[in-house]
Amino acid sequence: MTRVLATTLPLAGADSIGIAGERAICDRRGVLYFPELRLLTVSDLHLEKGSSLARRGTLIPPYDTGATLLRLQAVIADYQPAIVISLGDSFHDGGGAARMHSSFRERLEALMAGRDWFWVAGNHDPDAPADLPGET
Repeated sequence: MTRVLATTLPLAGADSIGIAGERAICDRRGVLYFPELRLLTVSDLHLEKGSSLARRGTLIPPYDTGATLLRLQAVIADYQPAIVISLGDSFHDGGGAARMHSSFRERLEALMAGRDWFWVAGNHDPDAPADLPGET
């Protein structure tokens, strides 16, 4: 089966709108994609939320980072963006990138490879992620 990339048409479950003269696809998976710019925006990934809460004594299953990266991987595979902007709260706290398991870090870096990646500070992660590529 051949997968058709939706770089110009919205996928099922997505709507198209105009923003400042640019067409944008509002994907119900929680991303906004600008096809003519090949720009994907994501927000509030909260990577390493489970490990952050565990440090404070609240235990949740430690699968949040892996599950989030799988969803991000699917979106990137569908749109093949040249640019990704993560609009803040990419990590649940300032130490999240440092706590990230090496397998998750490698998966994230593979998703970032060959793309311009921008990290925007959020209230949960006001500093650039430690030792990860991309610009702030």
